[in-house]
Amino acid sequence: MIRNVSISTFINIIFSLALVSIFITFGMFINHDKQKHEIALQNRYELIAENFLSSFQNQPTVESLLALYKKFKVTPIEDRDRKLKIIKNAQELTITQNYLGTYRVYKYADKYYIYVQQYGYNLMLKDSDNNNYSMAFIIVGFVISLLTFLFLYEVLKRKLRPLKILNKQIIEFSNGNKDIKLNYTSTDEIGTIAKSFNEAINIINNQSKSKDLFMRNMMHELKTPITKAMFIAETLNDDNKRETLQRAFKRMDDIIKELATVEKLTSKNTMIYKEETSFFNIYTRTLEIMMINPENIATKIRDFKFEVDVSMMSIALKNLIDNAIKFSPNKKAIINANKERIEIISLGEPLNNELAYYTEAFSQEEKRSDGFGLGLYIVKTIVCLHGYKLEYKYEGGRNFFIINMMK
Repeated sequence: MIRNVSISTFINIIFSLALVSIFITFGMFINHDKQKHEIALQNRYELIAENFLSSFQNQPTVESLLALYKKFKVTPIEDRDRKLKIIKNAQELTITQNYLGTYRVYKYADKYYIYVQQYGYNLMLKDSDNNNYSMAFIIVGFVISLLTFLFLYEVLKRKLRPLKILNKQIIEFSNGNKDIKLNYTSTDEIGTIAKSFNEAINIINNQSKSKDLFMRNMMHELKTPITKAMFIAETLNDDNKRETLQRAFKRMDDIIKELATVEKLTSKNTMIYKEETSFFNIYTRTLEIMMINPENIATKIRDFKFEVDVSMMSIALKNLIDNAIKFSPNKKAIINANKERIEIISLGEPLNNELAYYTEAFSQEEKRSDGFGLGLYIVKTIVCLHGYKLEYKYEGGRNFFIINMMK
């Protein structure tokens, strides 16, 4: 699953989890720190209370009490009404009773008070120290950590941004823009990839130009001799030789036409000229260029409108029907068509390999011996240019070649 996640998405997930972890960690730290603060206060007030309760047992003097006030930084509350007000309105935090006496800890108006009681003594002390829990230091630390985290995230995103641009340009190149060039001058790993890709583009473009030039020259050089040879074959008196030569030259002529179509489809200037038409119009045009008996084709067509390059789609349909009839034992084909898919069905043995094997150009001698030649490559290219898919299945002793138009 992780393998299918893009690098940027993966980094976003990691940083999101890290950000959540920061919040959780600081939350746990604050909770722990508050508990430590409360324990420290309890220990402080227990110590203050026990010191005063102990002094009460020895009938303390004014001087000894003043010394205790100064030592523990507390102030006695002398006003009786104020004492009652605090006791009535304050939040009682603890109450402790031992052999020395009783003491209570109150919190009122963000101040802490210790109320110490022993037989004959009743003293309320105000804690003069600022013992309120402060989160200022923690907040500063959290803000610094968060800003550092966000800074690192932005730096990483900026570092990966050229990789996104590189990916888009590679996709653009794969979609047919052969003139693209990656403008990334950095010497890091991404810069090395960009440089290597530019070199690869140059090599591919040079090879493509050489191939196109070779094909054009070859077709031009072969077309005239084949045409002349076909005329000469017509003059032969021997019927068998004449038919044999005519079939051979016709096949050579068909191969040249296929190569011309391939050259057109693989050219960087290839454009399709879509127009709204009906499938029946495409089918009629296909029959015209095939010049075969319509009785060899059974149809189940629900006519529909779609936007296609009429010429190219007719060539694709022709090649599929040609293959279906050629390899069918009964030399017949069935066409099922609706707005979702076009199926060309024929009897026969299943393909020996996956469909992708037969839709590659200029590879595998076995394909030519199988008789498929460049036909399926041309079909696949035309179908893909229209944004459709070419599919294949074998079912019930029949081959199904399908143009899937569902996007």
